[in-house]
Amino acid sequence: MKGRDKHADDHHGKAIMSLVHRVTARNAERATLGLNVRQRLVIQSLGQQNARPIAAISQQLGFTPSTMTGLVDRLEDQGFLRRESHPSDRRATLLCLTRKGETAYRREVDFYRALVDETLSELGDDAKRLVLDALAHLGRTTSAAA
Repeated sequence: MKGRDKHADDHHGKAIMSLVHRVTARNAERATLGLNVRQRLVIQSLGQQNARPIAAISQQLGFTPSTMTGLVDRLEDQGFLRRESHPSDRRATLLCLTRKGETAYRREVDFYRALVDETLSELGDDAKRLVLDALAHLGRTTSAAA
């Protein structure tokens, strides 16, 4: 990699980091949930796709079964999710968000909306639409690859 490319990559990385820090500071209520990054990822996964088997979420997020068990135990103890029996597979357990979990998911959505809004605030409507379409496309292709 050329030094110039690495400099550009560093610049972009720092710009995104700065933006995330600014938006995080403006959305302090997100931090008060007491959730770590991995717990948030589980809640985000469930919020996007509703009830899902523990194994499917573990695979999607790349967590080992033991890591996933610890995360689920803590989230269940804190009242963010509940375990349910799978209707057609006795070996599988489904995870579902509770009302508290749904509220946490909504806060995550609000946080990311603020992140996107702030990121795109200086762009015109056509540029915003282009960036949002590109992000949606990346989200679909990344989900399909997983």
